[in-house]
Amino acid sequence: MRDRPKILFVGGSGVPSGVPTFIKAVTEAAGDDIESVVVSEPDQGGYGRLATGARHIAVDGLATTLNPFHQRRARSRLEQVILSEKPSLVWAHARMAVHLCRDLFSETTPSFSRLAVSLHGLPFGPGHRPPLKAMSKFIEMRHLRHTRPHHIHLLTQEDVQFYCAALPPSMVGRHDFQTLGTVSHMGLAHTAPSQTLTGPLRIVMTTRASYQKNLIEAAHILARVTIPWRLDLWGAGTQSEALIKRFRAVLGPLLDRVRFHGPTRDVASALSDADLYLLTSRYEGMSIGVHEAFECGLALALSDIPANQVFLKAHPFAAALPLGRPSEAALRLDQLYTRLTRAPDYRVTSHTAWRSSFSPELWTQQARQMVRDILNRPLR
Repeated sequence: MRDRPKILFVGGSGVPSGVPTFIKAVTEAAGDDIESVVVSEPDQGGYGRLATGARHIAVDGLATTLNPFHQRRARSRLEQVILSEKPSLVWAHARMAVHLCRDLFSETTPSFSRLAVSLHGLPFGPGHRPPLKAMSKFIEMRHLRHTRPHHIHLLTQEDVQFYCAALPPSMVGRHDFQTLGTVSHMGLAHTAPSQTLTGPLRIVMTTRASYQKNLIEAAHILARVTIPWRLDLWGAGTQSEALIKRFRAVLGPLLDRVRFHGPTRDVASALSDADLYLLTSRYEGMSIGVHEAFECGLALALSDIPANQVFLKAHPFAAALPLGRPSEAALRLDQLYTRLTRAPDYRVTSHTAWRSSFSPELWTQQARQMVRDILNRPLR
């Protein structure tokens, strides 16, 4: 007889992102209460430091793809892992993992296991491309109708309200909802001495080149600011010639103020040499990059979208940037820079605000309780 419940956490790509960060944090929070097994594509830095005792299983094909052949092959591999591990709970996180696991739990449902899914952002929410938004909503309704009743974890209560309002009550009512946001566990406490900001505003983005992240918006904004600045871009695709070409077309001779670094596994170092964190995403879940920058004491300039409101309200030195209106966004960035030049202790103040609003210790308690609730609340 099993002494403790086993949870099979299913992620997607093996690169660093919010999903592996969240999975690792939950396994650490649960500790010895559960046996943790994490499944993802081969690790590329995202799953390098799992909680003590947690195991990692590499499965190819879990990254998001629209290729049905690749999906079927990944589903078969994932099914074999589930049958072999016999977990008490399968908990899917990444988008493809959620889709595959829901399919598995709608047909050949394993009797020994239950299902939970985490939606790190709503694929039919504001900011998504209209055709993909419609397709995602259709797929979500299909899963709600056909998948065995399961636990659905969303990041905020606002997400739950939006989700329930967007989908038929008869489908939503079959399932259980849990809420828990993200938080940084990197220990990136502010360490730089207090000093007045006098030189160029050192801006950093830890991101990736994609439609969602909307990096070219940053170029349009920075082309219009009046303050001195420099920008460091870190993350997958940020060193690509295609991105550099697009930035050059907008910035012209100002391009020499931008450094295109590419991927990094050392986020702490990337943040330590900056004054402000910039995010221009069209949509988000609850950005782990923003959490890390906030924890580090950086000022924030974030796209004015629903997912960023929790940070914009909590941070004492933050600017909301309207998407598609770069001149207005540039003015707000100029104004924030002026505020920073008059606040030599802004890093300490910002870090203190982060701890007040996003205590890792409180998050750990909430995560542990959510795990217990899911395991102890069978659904029929």
